Amino acid sequence: MSTLLIADDEQTFLNFMVRLLQKEHELHIARNWNEVLEKFEANIWRLNATILDVHMPGLDVDPFSMVEKLLKSNRTVPMIIISGQDIDLGHEFLRMGIFRYHRKPIDMIDFKLTIQSALEYNRVLRAFENYDKKEKDEIKYYQKLLNINLNELRERIKRYDNSTGKTPIMIRAEAGTYPQRLAKLINYVTEGKIFFNKVCNKNLKNLIPHNLQDGDTLFLEGIEHLGEEELNFLLNLIKEILSNTQEPNLPDFRLIVSLSIKLDSSTNPVIDEIVKRLSDLEFRVEPLRLRKHELKNVIDLIFEKKKREIFSVPQEISEDLYQILIEYNWPLNYAELELIIEGLLITCTETMLMPKHLHQLDFTNIANSKYPTLDDMVDEHIKKALRLTMGNKSRAAKMLGITPKTLYSRIRN
Repeated sequence: MSTLLIADDEQTFLNFMVRLLQKEHELHIARNWNEVLEKFEANIWRLNATILDVHMPGLDVDPFSMVEKLLKSNRTVPMIIISGQDIDLGHEFLRMGIFRYHRKPIDMIDFKLTIQSALEYNRVLRAFENYDKKEKDEIKYYQKLLNINLNELRERIKRYDNSTGKTPIMIRAEAGTYPQRLAKLINYVTEGKIFFNKVCNKNLKNLIPHNLQDGDTLFLEGIEHLGEEELNFLLNLIKEILSNTQEPNLPDFRLIVSLSIKLDSSTNPVIDEIVKRLSDLEFRVEPLRLRKHELKNVIDLIFEKKKREIFSVPQEISEDLYQILIEYNWPLNYAELELIIEGLLITCTETMLMPKHLHQLDFTNIANSKYPTLDDMVDEHIKKALRLTMGNKSRAAKMLGITPKTLYSRIRN
């Protein structure tokens, strides 16, 4: 049942409102501005709409100031104003942001339709507010999980963007690293509007969503899985965006694509060409085996998030279990780590997670994990050099004491 605040100093009108609305709504009645403020503040998070006659006794202020105060208190509560004054007054209130203005005497059918519309508007606003909060929490989580400096990310993209368009971006990632998380961070720092995520496969057609608009972000995940026709379409689209010759009916959107790091791109010349054209603005999602030094923080982030989501019994992780999880190489990266932590939280009935719980879930390959290989350590040095040089491969090669050709070969593999 929805909750309405109705305010008027005419008892006859209030009686009429009660008869009209009390069967379907919970009503709070006010007869002056003092009562309006008191009941609005007491029920601010329960109200779904307010219905006011602005010409009431009470506080020594003009009605415009009171309406402005109420509107600012909670923007999700639509305000319907009823008054016997002229229409010009209604225009002033509408400009301030009220939902609807009705002159007395009111039309009962029209008024009930207004209330229905106001309640639907309130529902949509609250849903959007919750969605917006969820999105912001998600961005914070991804930023911490991937250890991304958002300012550096923003500035790097800025250097390649220009007044004529948005530079396409490529993300290289291994299995289970969820490249869409980095894509969402890019959408956030570039102030993208709506984020479209398309998971690529051979049957996927129409890469451009019909409702894509200026300022939106389109993320194509796993372009190596596209069919030949769509790959060629994507290559031509990238060429047009980079040369600023795209069709005028296409919106000005941000294109982000992801591609597997382990892909042998030489088997497909179209993918080779896409990689070449997007190499200037390329980002990589670090696999967990190269993040040993910060893996404990990653485990804690995932553990705390999953713990809140499923109201688990376990509240902490033992040091012995930390050591095992850190030593394991995580071939399926975040997907594997999140699945295992969630499994432990669901099945464990003790307050502390310990190594024995891994064996109970038959995760023996993790409990018997090995230390990083020499290749792992070489890859970690390369990653650090690229990070220190802001992705400049020539400078990174010089820092590592190898030729750029050797570095490119190592990165490709």
